[in-house]
Amino acid sequence: MSIFKKAWCSTLALAFTVSAFAVQAQEAPTVENAQTTKPRAVLFKLHDIKPVENTEGTITHCDFLVTFYNRTTDSLRQAKIDMGWTDEVTERYFAEEDDEKKTSSRTRSNRSSNRIAAPVLGEITTSVDMPALGSYKQTTVKGSVKTEKCFLLLDNLEFNVSSCSIIGDNANNNENTRNSRRSRVAASRNASECANLFEYVDSKNPEYYGEFKNISYTEQERLLSDEKKQDISDIEATYEKIVKNFEKADSIINNIK
Repeated sequence: MSIFKKAWCSTLALAFTVSAFAVQAQEAPTVENAQTTKPRAVLFKLHDIKPVENTEGTITHCDFLVTFYNRTTDSLRQAKIDMGWTDEVTERYFAEEDDEKKTSSRTRSNRSSNRIAAPVLGEITTSVDMPALGSYKQTTVKGSVKTEKCFLLLDNLEFNVSSCSIIGDNANNNENTRNSRRSRVAASRNASECANLFEYVDSKNPEYYGEFKNISYTEQERLLSDEKKQDISDIEATYEKIVKNFEKADSIINNIK
C-alpha cells in the first residue's frame, strides 16, 4: 500500500472516531445540561387539602400543604406568598345587583382607573411563608385558610409574591450603601425579579406530577430532625476535641514548670 493510501485511510479512521464521539455526546447529555433546558422558575403546588371541623361539626377552616421546588441556580433566602380564591359558583347565582349599585361601581372604577391596582386575590385569602430554599431543592410548608369551602382551593388560585430575596444579594447585604438611593433601586429590582420566578402548578399541569419529588411532609420533617440531630452531634464531637486539646496543652505547660 502506498504512503498516500495509508495517510488517506488514517484520515478516514480519525474522522469516523471524532464523529462517533460527537454523536455519543449528543445522545448522552449531562444532568446539568438537562436542568438548564427548562425555564428558570420556582414552582409551587397545593395538596393534601383537609377541612377542619369544630366541636359542633361545622367546618371552620381548611388546612393544606404547599410544596415549593426551586428550579433555578439561585438560592432563595425567603419568600412570602399571598393567595386568594373567588367563589365563582356563588357569584354566578347570587351576584345580581340593582342598577344603582352597578352605576356606583362603574363610577368608582373610573375614578381609580389611573391608579396602579394591587392584584385581586379574591374574597378568600391567606399567606404562606417559604423558608430558605437552595438551588434545585424542594420544601413543603403548612398552610391554612378560614373558609368552609375547601373545594375552592383545588382551582382558580390567584397569588402575589409580597416579599422575596435571593441569597447573595449585595444590595441587601452591603451595610455601607444600604441607605443609598442606588442600593434601594437595586434591591427593588432584585426583589421584583425574584418574585417573578414563582409559578403556580395546578393538578391539570403535567409538572404537578413530574417536577416534584414524591416525599410527604412527615418524611420531610423527619429528615430535617435527623439533620439537626447530626449537627448537634458534630458540634458535641468538635467541643470534646477542643477540650482534649486544652487538657493536653495544660499538661505540657505543667510539665515545663
